[in-house]
Parts: sequence; C-alpha cells; structure tokens
Amino acid sequence: MLNQPKGLFVLCFSEMWERFGNMTILTLMVLYLTKQLHYADHYAYLLSGAFSAFLYITPAVGGSLASRILGFQRAILIGGGLLAIGYFTIATTTQFAFFVGLSLLILGNGFFKPNVSSIVGELYAAGDSRRESGFTLFYMGINLGNLLPPIFIGKLVNAYGWHSGFVLAGVGMLISLAIFLSGRRYLDGVGEVPKHSILNQSPVERARFNLLFVLGIIISVFAVFGALKVPQLSNVILLICSVLIICYIVLTTFSLEKSERNGMLVCLILTVISVAFWAIYMQVFSSLLLFADRNMSMQFLGMTINAEMTPGFESFFVLVFAPVLSLLWPYLAKRGLNPSYSMKFAVSILGIALAQFVLAFGIKFFSHNGLTSPWWIVLTYFMLAVMELVLSPIGLAMVTALTPKKYIGLMMGVWFLALAAAFSVGGLLATIASVPPNSSVLASQDIYMHAFFKFGCIGLFFGLIALALVPKLKKMVPA
Repeated sequence: MLNQPKGLFVLCFSEMWERFGNMTILTLMVLYLTKQLHYADHYAYLLSGAFSAFLYITPAVGGSLASRILGFQRAILIGGGLLAIGYFTIATTTQFAFFVGLSLLILGNGFFKPNVSSIVGELYAAGDSRRESGFTLFYMGINLGNLLPPIFIGKLVNAYGWHSGFVLAGVGMLISLAIFLSGRRYLDGVGEVPKHSILNQSPVERARFNLLFVLGIIISVFAVFGALKVPQLSNVILLICSVLIICYIVLTTFSLEKSERNGMLVCLILTVISVAFWAIYMQVFSSLLLFADRNMSMQFLGMTINAEMTPGFESFFVLVFAPVLSLLWPYLAKRGLNPSYSMKFAVSILGIALAQFVLAFGIKFFSHNGLTSPWWIVLTYFMLAVMELVLSPIGLAMVTALTPKKYIGLMMGVWFLALAAAFSVGGLLATIASVPPNSSVLASQDIYMHAFFKFGCIGLFFGLIALALVPKLKKMVPA
C-alpha cells in the first residue's frame, strides 16, 4: 500500500487541508442559513444545493484550461489562492461579502479540485496496478480533512461566533498551499505548463492572456454572485451547461478510434449514472444535517454531541475502510475477480438506497418522543461511507484509465460536472424534507421519515438501471 510515488503523499496532504476548509463551510452552511439568518428550510436547501453545484461545475472549465494552457500545477496554485481569499472574505460576516466569498470559493475549486486528481492519475503509467490503490489512498487524505472539522467546529462557533469557523477554513487552505509548494519537486515535472501553451510563447502573448484571464476571473465572480442570489435560476443554468458539455464530449468521441471512443463513452455513461448516487449523498449536508439538529438524541457513548459532528461519522468510516478496499481491489485483480467499473457503480447506488431505507425504518419504529438514537445515523453513515469508497475513488481512477491522455483534464472536469448536477438535484430532493416553521418534534420526525424513504426508492430505481447496463458496458471496454 505504501509502494506509491512520493508525489502522491504530497497531493494527499495538500488535498486534505483543502478538504478541511471545504468541510467546514459545508457543515456550517445550512445551519448558518436556518439558525443565524433564519431562512426557511426550502430556501436554505436550494441555496446550499446551488452553491455546492457551482462549486463542482467550474472544474470542467478549470480542468480544460489546465490541460491546454496553465498546466495542472499552476492551476492548483491559482485555485488555492482564490479559495483562501474566499474563506477570509466570508469571515467578514456581511451579506455582500458572504456571497462574494461563496463566488470566490466556486471559482477557486474549479482550478484546484480537478487538477490535483489529474496529477495523481499522471503519476502512474498505463496498466499500473497501483492506480486504484493510489486513488483510494488519495481519497483517505480527502476524508481525513473531512473528519477534523465536525469534531470541534460546532463548539468553536458556539464559543466565538460563526466567523471563527470561516477563518479556520481559510487557515486550512493556506496550509494546503504551503504543503503543495514545498513538495512540488516530488512530482517529477508532472503537471507543468504544456509545451504548446500560449504561456510558452512571446512575452506579449503571455501578457495578453494574463490580462484576459484576470478580467475573466473578475467577471465570473460577479456572474456567479448574481446566480447565487436566485437559486432557482442557478438550477436552470446548471442544466443548460451540463447538457451542452455532455453534447460536446459525445461529439468529441466521433474523432477518436473505436477503443478510445468506447472508453470515453463508458466513462461518460457511468459519470451520468453517478448523479443518482451523489444527489442522495448530498443529503449529508442538508436534510440529514437538519434532521440531526432537530430529531436526534444528543447523548452518544456517554457524551453530548451536536449536529455538526454527524458528518464526521461518515468521514471516520471512510478512513477506517479505505485501506481495506485499497488492498482488496489488487487482491481481487490478481485472481481475476475484480468487479468492473460498471458493476461497482451499480452496487454503490443500490447500497446508498438501502442506507436510506434503514434510516427510515429506524425513525419509524425505534424513535422515542420524536427523537432518534444517534446509532441509526451512525449505521446510515457507515453504509454511505462504504458505498462512497466503492464509487468515488474508483470513478476518479476510471477517468484517468479510460480517457485518452489529452482529454483527461476535460473528462476529470466532467466528472465534477456530474457532482454539480447531483448537488443541484440533491438540493431539490432535500426540499421534500422541508419542515414548516414552528413544527413540533413529532411532525418533523414524520416528514423526515417519509423523505428518507422516498430517497431510497429513487436510489433503488437508478441502481437497477445501472445493474442492467453492466453487461453492455463490459463488452464495450474489456478488462
């Protein structure tokens, strides 16, 4: 497991601290909107979904720019800088600064997120059996960063105010940048500026591009700012962008050889199917979080917990089981038993559906006076974590393995575009769990129970579709 390129560990720890900041904002956002700004559940879910969606649609642009012009490393530094500025801007606690800060986070993530993953993929030669294990270890780094904020962020904001959490997120991003800068030498030149890039042309051409690039960032900040003000409009924009980019990818495949075309098509089909998984997963930061705040018993293992701690359960299980799966996939591969990418996707969607049914069952039959034991949430998050490990790191490995090299950055961006669509849909799904103001504990319990059951039915439907596609997709891309 440790027989990996040194650059992998640099990227793991850099990504870990970036995720630290991201997890902080995701954990606090819906609670901040409903408890501090007093927005209704419906609006908070839509705004949170729109923010999370835009957070992941920009990698399609950032990944393409990095592949063609900036290089992965330079894009990561630009993205990290924008993320740090965004967190500190939000910490000023004015409403205008809050939306400007969210816009900076969205753009920064577009340059940072896909390009770290792309460098990870470039560290391995074609057919290297360490690839899936490497991505699973990389995913461990992500979830170590996800685990830390829920442990103490609730107590921190209660003691020092909401702004303290946003400042802490900014500090985490600065640490991420410091790690990346100090460890770049271990990347062995992977992710440098492409030879054909305009940045390797004349000084005049470089200056012209840099000026246009800065202007584009400024215009984009205010465009996203306006879209976030109207979450319903954001959903329309995201749908249009998603359809256009998918059409572009499909047209691109016609210029490729059959084997390359089949690989990209399989990658695209599974990426679209994964939307169902992530839309349900997104409830961790929306309906599940508010359910924990309102209808979870706060006594757990002899101590008092809060809703902010609950996303940490899922991250904990990912950390525990990531090494197991990291060893499992090569073990199965050596014996010819490793499931195909398509089978792993189908299993993960069916598994997350089962998790929703389990939670609905626990709420229905084992709640007391409107409160549910934290153990049912722990069980649900255990199932979510295992299914996430089956799908997400394997999905990243799939993109780098099935996509022609010159399109890896673009397809990695498309993978995150699927997350964007999923979070937008997830925000809409979460409105099923909207609780009217001044509702009783018993009334909110009933709303959440029915909502989680419906989420399970949706997951079951798409899981069965994914399962039916397995034979066809396996024929398109032989093992």
